[in-house]
Parts: sequence; C-alpha cells; structure tokens
Amino acid sequence: MLDSRLAIVRATHLSDYISVLRAIGAPVDRELARSSLPPRIEETPDLYVSVLVAIEWIARTGHDLELMELGLLGAQKASLSSLRPAQRAAIMTAQTGLQRLEALAALSRIEDSALQMSIRYETDEVRVICDMADLGRHPFVCLAEWLNLQAVISVVRSVAGLSWCPSELCFVSSNRVPPAVQAAFPNTRILVGQRHTCVVVERAALARTTHHTIASSCDGSAATAIGTERDGQTAAWDFASLLRMLVQPYLNQGCPDVAFAAELAGISTRTLQRRLKQCGSSYSKILKEARFELACTCLGDPALKVIDVAMMAGYGCPQHFTRAFRRFGGITPTEYRHIVSTL
Repeated sequence: MLDSRLAIVRATHLSDYISVLRAIGAPVDRELARSSLPPRIEETPDLYVSVLVAIEWIARTGHDLELMELGLLGAQKASLSSLRPAQRAAIMTAQTGLQRLEALAALSRIEDSALQMSIRYETDEVRVICDMADLGRHPFVCLAEWLNLQAVISVVRSVAGLSWCPSELCFVSSNRVPPAVQAAFPNTRILVGQRHTCVVVERAALARTTHHTIASSCDGSAATAIGTERDGQTAAWDFASLLRMLVQPYLNQGCPDVAFAAELAGISTRTLQRRLKQCGSSYSKILKEARFELACTCLGDPALKVIDVAMMAGYGCPQHFTRAFRRFGGITPTEYRHIVSTL
C-alpha cells in the first residue's frame, strides 16, 4: 500500500493552482517562502512535489475561497497541454474517445503516484474512476480530485466537443457544492461523499473516430510513451524511488539533509533511515541518485549550459559536478550530452 506522505505529483499541476491563486490576489510568494515547497517550483514543472504538502499549501493560501470553488478554478486552468509531449501524443493519437480514455488511465500514475484510474464499462455509459490511494478522506483531497476529473473531461471533450459535460461527477470528499460549481456544470449531477471519485460518460460520446490532432509534438507512439523507463513508471513507485523524486526540486538550494527529507515524508528520521535500509539503500545514496538523475534529465536540454545543470543538481562548482558525474556514470557530463544528442 502506498504511504500517503510519499504520494508525489508533477509540479506542473501545482502550477495550475498557483496561477489561479495569483489571479485572485493571494500572497503566493510569501506563502511559498513559508512552506516546505521549493520556492522556485514554477520554474521546474517536470519535477515532483508531495501531494499532501501541495494540497495543504493550496488550501491555506486560497483560504478566502470555498475548497470546491477553488478546485473548480484549478480545473478550469488545467489542460492536456500539462502532460509531457510523448504522453499527450499517446492519448491524442488514439482513434476513438474510448481508446483515448484507456491511454489516459494507463499513463495516469506518471503524473500522480497516488492516482488509481480505471474504467468501468456499464450498459450505456462508461464510469471513469479516479481514486487517490490512502488520501480519500483527507479534508483537502477535492483539490486533487478536481484536477483528475478535469483530465477525463478534457479527453472526452477532445472528441465530443468543448461544450460536452458529464452526466455525473462524483467526489469522495464531502465539501459543500457552491453555486459557482453547479453553474459551471448546470446539467450535471454532482455528488459528494461517494465511495469513488469518478466521471460518468455516455458511450455514444466515445464511440466516434477521431482525427490525429497533434502533429509536431507527437514524437512518440503510445507504445513508446508507455514503455519508457522514466515516462512509464506507472506501477514501480517504491519508497526509495518516491523519496528520490521528492527531494529533487530542492537540490538547487543545496543538498537537503535527512531530517528535512523525513519531514517531507511525514515520518521520523530514524524511520526513514530504517525503511531505506530495508530497501537496500541509504539517504546518501538516494541523494547521489537524485542528483545524477536530475543532471541526466537537464543535460538532455541543449539550451542549458553544463554549469547551469551543475547548479540545478546542487553543485556549486562545475569541476565537482564533473567528477561526481563521472564517478556515478563513468563518463563526463559533456560526453553524456554528446551521446544523448546522437540517439
């Protein structure tokens, strides 16, 4: 079972809420500085942050709005463009609306490690379930529910048209449904306090064939998008890998110590170290792996200089970065970049 404190989500989805909070005049920068979120998280959309830390920060920063209304605004800001190009291609090149939903379900945990998306086929309808493992009763979970439901709605609208609305939206959270939410979905039955978070879609809306609407950004097939090691990590989230992803956004501020990592994970330092030992790892090893993985990702961007990558990975000196990279990978950062560019 997933440890809810280690549930992680790509930072780009937090950025959707940050945009909303800025628009309503919330003190975003001040609250970021006070939180355990990385203060420059908007600049690193592909890194991961704690789901719990994120939704608690959103709720606190946007406290002037009811949670369901804040969730609606976040959902209205979100779109499929938040997905990585290969993942978006895997969805948007599918030939029917149903196949697009199946592709979304297959790729969903890449975006959010706690998300358990599945499709239940009913007589004339399809019920797309978007449950959050071990987070269903969290008081702010509707903020995550809204983004997950919006992903489904966006996929269906890509074939049924932008005016399409679901016949039913179900939330596990029990928050009051304010008039703004009902006005946004006037013909939708909205239920709270349900067993599952889900969207009900009529089969007729999904049966039609689609045109392949993504061109230049479609640089990978569905099989490629699902099968890659990093972009296909749908079921392989374990304690060590989750912790490694959780500390990456903080590396450009220097190496976070084990006490800070334990605080992020919501456990004691001793428990964190014990669990890593059970995984055959250690916190120092996690840090080295996190820095190396982040460096490899950044080196794939030709717009970044090696010295910039060194800073992002937490190295103040390029020479230290080069030596550490060579020890870990057997080649220098420049050699790695050359190899990647020729693939």
